[in-house]
Amino acid sequence: MFKDFIINASILVASFFLIGQIFKGHPLTRQSPMKWKAFAGLCFGLLGVLLMTFSLRLEAGVIVDLRHIPLVIAAVQGGPVTSLITGLLIVAGRISLFGITYASVSSSVMILVISILFGALPARRGLTMLRFLSLNVLGLLFVSIVIALNLHKAGSDDKLASVLVNHWLFSSFIGALSVYVFLYIVRSHASIGKLKESEERYRRLIASSPDATFVIMGDGTVSFVNDKGVRLLHAISPKDIVNRPYTDFIHPSCLEKLRTHWDALLSHKLKPELIEPIFVCLDGTEVDTELSSSPTFYKDEQAILINVRDVTERKRTEKKLQEALDKLQKLSDLDGLTGIPNRRRLNEYLSLAWGEAAAKGSRLTLFLFDVDYFKRYNDRYGHLKGDEVLRAIASSAHELILDHGHFVARYGGEEFAAILKDVSPDEAHQAAEQFRARIERLALAHERSKIADHITVSIGVASVIPDPDGLADELLSCADKALYRAKEEGRNRVVVYTPESAGSS
Repeated sequence: MFKDFIINASILVASFFLIGQIFKGHPLTRQSPMKWKAFAGLCFGLLGVLLMTFSLRLEAGVIVDLRHIPLVIAAVQGGPVTSLITGLLIVAGRISLFGITYASVSSSVMILVISILFGALPARRGLTMLRFLSLNVLGLLFVSIVIALNLHKAGSDDKLASVLVNHWLFSSFIGALSVYVFLYIVRSHASIGKLKESEERYRRLIASSPDATFVIMGDGTVSFVNDKGVRLLHAISPKDIVNRPYTDFIHPSCLEKLRTHWDALLSHKLKPELIEPIFVCLDGTEVDTELSSSPTFYKDEQAILINVRDVTERKRTEKKLQEALDKLQKLSDLDGLTGIPNRRRLNEYLSLAWGEAAAKGSRLTLFLFDVDYFKRYNDRYGHLKGDEVLRAIASSAHELILDHGHFVARYGGEEFAAILKDVSPDEAHQAAEQFRARIERLALAHERSKIADHITVSIGVASVIPDPDGLADELLSCADKALYRAKEEGRNRVVVYTPESAGSS
């Protein structure tokens, strides 16, 4: 008996594995199409017949086997149609193999009752181990009744107890084992199906992505590229890219940064962030890109998944915009009449120069100068001529001061300012005097000047080593006081600020 049940167990496990493979792509449920339910009934019915061919013979025409197990699974998993077809095939096999006898008829009736009853039971969740064990007990009750009737008919009541004990033990154990295998196969196939479905969705997502997608393996070769990536690199097909080192497509100047970035990602020292390498296409064209990377596994190996977006046009637009902003910024810093920096730019530059000189402990010098009797000039020659004078003075200041690495700006009206870095007081005085003399040499006629017949300027000079706690406006104030002193003393002269001169004014 033990040997026969082991054979039945082997047949069950092997058959469930085979049936699981057959239904791999079409899992059997109560919602399956009718043709699959019918086909499943055929498979489970043939399994029942196969089990009967290796059954244990108790008496003539009286057999014991595990045919009810595939019937239980067919009923729970496939529903009434599958259960009924399975039962009918088992009944046909029972009568064909053993003829029409009392034992055959009684067992056939039992099989039909089980197929109808179990098939009609609701089982929305399908087959579970608990449900199988419950129905297996119910099935064994029917089988036990039929075995008892058949053995009594054959006059072998003495065998009933041992047969039922062994049948219940083997049926419960082997049934549970075979159902576990069946459920494992079904769930494995379901998991594989979901995984493939997920991979397919992921592939479709990547294919429809607006970005180029690449998978870079650990050895540095490209293992996957989507259609956008093919177009980005000006290739004809993925074959032109796949299995080639990624270094073939990255500008040499970007390789080290990219390697460092990916190494940090793989070692979890860096969170994913955008970088902007330059890609080199197959035709040699260079493409500005925006690239995001993340660690992944591809074909069971660690890899880098990268999404690349062509930002060449955006870069060009940004460059043009930046050029326009720089031009606008430059224009906003310049005086519209003279073309040299305006007062706003002067204030910014003076503040920066003050902080720099304070940090270094170096000297900072400021000139303030204006045109002597400029209102009288405008009254005599007109404002257009006055504008020409201002432009001429700005040009001279530019040549002498700005070209020597210093700074000059229009302070307002006929006033100008110059900032000199790291020059001694004597050098500052000489530069101011040189500038004053240059303006005189221009010999711009000024009939209404009280000190000369040409344009002259008065200059106030202040030179200090800035105090880190002080303000740049202090230097401007000192230069203004020196300028006022130059005007008081007769104009067309240079006056250097000293506390004494400030006090006397």
